[in-house]
Amino acid sequence: MQFDISHNGRTTLSVDRAGAESLGYPEEVIVEAERGVRKKSVKGECRRRIYAAASAETQMNMATAAAYASSKTASARSDEEKSVIAGVEASLAWVAEMRGNVATLVADFDLDISDDANWPVCPEAALAVVAMY
Repeated sequence: MQFDISHNGRTTLSVDRAGAESLGYPEEVIVEAERGVRKKSVKGECRRRIYAAASAETQMNMATAAAYASSKTASARSDEEKSVIAGVEASLAWVAEMRGNVATLVADFDLDISDDANWPVCPEAALAVVAMY
């Protein structure tokens, strides 16, 4: 893993752990630099997975449909509108869970960020609404 590292006014660009150690950087500074690279990777994977489930355009269409349905009283909503609202609520909860999972994956270097088992599953209700838009 390559990273940029700074400590006590000195910066080294594009170095790996062995190089940083040989240059005398303290262990905690090296770990923090590695964590920064991992955080960027994990956040990118989180974003990729969210947009793989629903593109930006799909998300906008879902939000518009939910806003329209929400403007009606609950008794005036159609079954489809009720399912849209439920699906959007499920998708928002899933996105929050995905983002919350970032800290867990950043902290544990042994967890493979490309392994589906390390990420929350998108709820069926959310996927059903995505399929509508």
